[in-house]
Amino acid sequence: EVSHECGLTPDAFTLIGHAGVALMIFESGMHFDFEKAQVVGPKACAVAVLGTILPLVTGTILMLIYGYPLLPDAVAVGTALAPTSVGIALRLLGEAGVLQQDFGQAIITAAFIDDILSLVLFNVLFSLRGDFNVMSTVVSPIIGVIFMGIAMVLAVKFWPKAINEWILPRIPKKSGDAK
Repeated sequence: EVSHECGLTPDAFTLIGHAGVALMIFESGMHFDFEKAQVVGPKACAVAVLGTILPLVTGTILMLIYGYPLLPDAVAVGTALAPTSVGIALRLLGEAGVLQQDFGQAIITAAFIDDILSLVLFNVLFSLRGDFNVMSTVVSPIIGVIFMGIAMVLAVKFWPKAINEWILPRIPKKSGDAK
């Protein structure tokens, strides 16, 4: 009863944690180079998919070997091993001075995609603890991945053109004596 009530209302540490994750993602996005991401995108996607699936399968198999049940224990361990830390990768690549090179952007791109796929895995794992609902377990994550793909295409193809051709020309120019 008490743990259920605490889960419904987050405490200050949970809110601070969410704010920290949001700031980390914001900082990571500031170092993301879309032109280089277009070059390394397909390879980074392959690395991200493997980086999500291999830990999931390996962790699940190891837990099965140790005698734990497939659901929820083995799948939970595999899912917990899947995410990559974008913040740590960003910091290490930045300190090494290779963040703006192709392989640095490939690592960051793969880490972003891996984290998104891992969030989908967590969503599926959490939905498996109760009654199986196809809409929340299968359809919603697929819609989320499709929406992410559309947002990426818009961020690269549509928004730069819209900002440069439609929005910026409508902003009034400063006069010479304006401060």
